[in-house]
Amino acid sequence: MQSPKYSVVIPTYNNCEKYLKPCIDSIIKYTEMTDIELVISANGCTDNTMAYLDYLSTAIPNITWLWDDDPLGFAKATNIGIQAAKAEKIVLLNNDTIILGNAWLQRLDVGDITSVLTLPSKITNQQFGVFFCTLITRKVFDAIGLLDESFEVGGCEDIDFCKRAIDVGFELKDVGYKGDFPIYHVAEGTVHDPQLVHDYSLKFHANELKLAKKYNLDYYRFLLSNNYERAVFLKGDLVFPRETQRYQWAAQNLLDGSIFELGCTTGYGTQFFSNKYTYLGLDYDPIIIDVANDQKWGEHTEFVYANINDYSMDFYTNIVAFEVIEHLDNGLEIVEKLKKHCKRLFITVPHNEPKGFWGEHHKLHGLNESHFQGFKFAYINHAGEISDVMQSITPENSSNLMICRWDNE
Repeated sequence: MQSPKYSVVIPTYNNCEKYLKPCIDSIIKYTEMTDIELVISANGCTDNTMAYLDYLSTAIPNITWLWDDDPLGFAKATNIGIQAAKAEKIVLLNNDTIILGNAWLQRLDVGDITSVLTLPSKITNQQFGVFFCTLITRKVFDAIGLLDESFEVGGCEDIDFCKRAIDVGFELKDVGYKGDFPIYHVAEGTVHDPQLVHDYSLKFHANELKLAKKYNLDYYRFLLSNNYERAVFLKGDLVFPRETQRYQWAAQNLLDGSIFELGCTTGYGTQFFSNKYTYLGLDYDPIIIDVANDQKWGEHTEFVYANINDYSMDFYTNIVAFEVIEHLDNGLEIVEKLKKHCKRLFITVPHNEPKGFWGEHHKLHGLNESHFQGFKFAYINHAGEISDVMQSITPENSSNLMICRWDNE
């Protein structure tokens, strides 16, 4: 039997009636079926997908279907289909697409990587093809390998693949830029179904971070900052003067014993503390805690993911909470909680910050000395200089931080 000209690879995860059947029906209607083989990679399906695939095997020529009981994620399910494909020209097609006209394959068949939609990536600073309908010749896979399965459920594997392909000299072409390509795409019909994929937004964010860590560390830091909600420094990074000064100030005033840090971000503050201290850092973001652990700051450091409102605290010699209290609706109540669990408490907050000055992440505004009874104060200006006297607000010094120290006497 003559090899097919095209292999159309369709990964599918449930939604047989809603997506897969209409997709296949449209292919049959608008495709010369002797030119193609259908390769359907079914994974994690618990609906009538298997019965439908059995039926297709008797109804149309050149169909291969592959089955896995478990959900594999887009990249792995697609890779299984690619590996089973016989043609030199492989079309990756999402199951939530509907072909709307003839000659769609011929429209795609104009290069080594041809997509109906290309977009710019802020992470790679290159165009990428969105893989809901993309033709890729086998020599591209031979040169750079398959889709990266570490992106798991889906998202960013197409950006990564196109980046790798372009970097070794393959050209990406867009055949849908005029808006007249005969296809309809629901877009993310599977991953946005909470019955099939839980917390996809978090999973996609994790994939963005994975991609940025690989190709663009500056953008990786930006993503970790959650739009500048937190300061982010990785091991080996130069820490900005204001952040450096506040940790050095704390290090000079620590009591011997243990340290607990609320809002530890990537754990960069630990590098300013002697390794004679045991250190526990807490943050509400599980991804940032994973990053902190990846940095390997020291053998006496530990990082935990938790919400301080629910966290059962031990007693610590020192507690540090830098640029945290203003982010919490109940920040001043948390200050009182922290006091009950330490001998010495170090806090920094913006001094008399007007609403909107630092953006949406700050919940408390106008904080000043009156809100921190029993504390001793110093002040740090925009340049990171610490003094006992508040510096004037000027164009060069747009804000001051209060450095607050409380002792359990």
